[in-house]
Amino acid sequence: MKKIGPIFFLIFVIFLYAPSYGLISDLGFDPMDQTSGARPLGMGGAYNAISDDINTLFYNPAGLAYTKGLTLTVRDLKNFSLGAGYETGAGNFGIGLVYKGYEDFFNNKVKTTYDQNIALIGYAFKIEQVSIGVRLKNLIGQRMSVSEKSDLVSSGQTEADIGLIYKPLTFLSLGATLQNMLGSTYTIIGTKEAFPRSTKIGASLNILGKDSIIFNDMYGIMIAYDSQSLSGDDINTLNNYAGLELSYGKWLFLRFGSSSIFTIDKKAISSSFGIGYRFWENQLDFASCMDPFTESQVSYISFIFSPKEMMIFAPAKAAGKEEKPPKKIEEKKELLKVTFPEDEYKTYEDVIPISGEVRPGSTALINGVNLYIGADGKFSAMQQLMPGKNLIEIEARQDGDKKIISRKVLKRAKVVIAEEEGFRKKIGNEILFQEANIARKTEEIKTMKNMGVNVTEDEKKLNKEMEQLETRKKELYSEKTTLEGRKEKVENLITLGVIETSSQESFAIEAPITRGEMISWLVKAAEVPIQKVDVPVFSDVPVNHRYAPEIKAAFDAGLLKISGDRFRPDDPVTEEEGKNFFKAFGVIS
Repeated sequence: MKKIGPIFFLIFVIFLYAPSYGLISDLGFDPMDQTSGARPLGMGGAYNAISDDINTLFYNPAGLAYTKGLTLTVRDLKNFSLGAGYETGAGNFGIGLVYKGYEDFFNNKVKTTYDQNIALIGYAFKIEQVSIGVRLKNLIGQRMSVSEKSDLVSSGQTEADIGLIYKPLTFLSLGATLQNMLGSTYTIIGTKEAFPRSTKIGASLNILGKDSIIFNDMYGIMIAYDSQSLSGDDINTLNNYAGLELSYGKWLFLRFGSSSIFTIDKKAISSSFGIGYRFWENQLDFASCMDPFTESQVSYISFIFSPKEMMIFAPAKAAGKEEKPPKKIEEKKELLKVTFPEDEYKTYEDVIPISGEVRPGSTALINGVNLYIGADGKFSAMQQLMPGKNLIEIEARQDGDKKIISRKVLKRAKVVIAEEEGFRKKIGNEILFQEANIARKTEEIKTMKNMGVNVTEDEKKLNKEMEQLETRKKELYSEKTTLEGRKEKVENLITLGVIETSSQESFAIEAPITRGEMISWLVKAAEVPIQKVDVPVFSDVPVNHRYAPEIKAAFDAGLLKISGDRFRPDDPVTEEEGKNFFKAFGVIS
């Protein structure tokens, strides 16, 4: 990127010193006007206090102190501009070329065409919250043709501007420029006239965004306003410009603007619209606005390249001296950072990694066990998880300083649901088989149609089968959603220990629940104390029955009122029995 600077500068010098002849007439506007760029024009030209892209070169030279890069703006073959800004180590330097042309221009009802070419050189520097810039402009060429008259001829001239930008707050910027300060004159048919002087003041305010009155890291709102006083031999006007920019995510922009410009014989009020898209170091902008002098709607397209580094010349090393790297200021690192896992982490795994970083010279522990720490202060270890909730405490210590970070990890139980196999069979038998059948019939109908056979009825039947298939797909999708919801609930119950099952066996959601199974769930959910079973409570519940501890706990707690000596633990629970069990445990009243 550093090589671009000298090449661009050479091209600019060639233009600057080329022979220049011009023709100009008093049109009611500054013949040294160089304003350009789709973004500024989309904001109605209110750009005197904005300095976050290279287009500031064409408005307020003080803005160069804050930006660098390349810009190209095109309207048509007679209207385009090119600009570049570079760092120098002692302020920023900018150069530019502006071509402007007007067709069907009417002044006092006389048809005119006009074009001008201007070269720019700018320089700006910052002093704390204030930036100051200067700009030299050379009128390379200027031509005006008036119907039924000879072209008006004058010689090219050089003018100078000075600008200032003050940023008292992060969201507020104030700007001012004095243009055409040298009072240069040009000759029109033997008459000396001075370029009109221009004084412009402006302000921009970020209402919403990161560095704004109202903080928001996604949306942005900026407003801008400029006022310009233009005075000369036959000109004394006051122009106003207002703009609004809305942004989303710092990559998409919408812009609206309005301007009120006085020409020699009328007042032109126009509105503008623009859109911008930023990607990496580039920005593409479009603007549509009303040209106040031709009273026609025009469009501009700009491309901006804003690299992180762009210098016109690489800094030279002093003879016999080696360049020393800047001294780094070491920031004190945090005592402890945990990069994985995040809090409330959920997993099916039995073991998970714990990783993070500590301050050099520290010691670290996980649940009281010392960790190995690398030379860079980073650590990583594997942690065994128990079913259900796990609390992991990572601790760092150094010279009496201590920091503990806790992570809650839930090890979920992963089960295979018996109904899943049946659902997969439905998909294969109904959906996949039918889709293959429809595809076969479609090819057969296509072949028959090519042979000239009337297949209208066959197509109707096929369409009906396709509609029936889509209906069945929707039904199965709803069934799948319901099944996944039930599976999640079962996993949660198993994770919390309310339901017991092994990872190898299936859990049939739709299968009948046994009496012993229901008592086991309710006892665990109610956290009723469970003791060892030495003597059977019921004749059909031996001490080695899988639900014997829970049935005994419920009986000892007075939650089971069973007449007789049989409990029937393996019998399916009826709806009435289920309600009675729920009432006994206080689940329902």
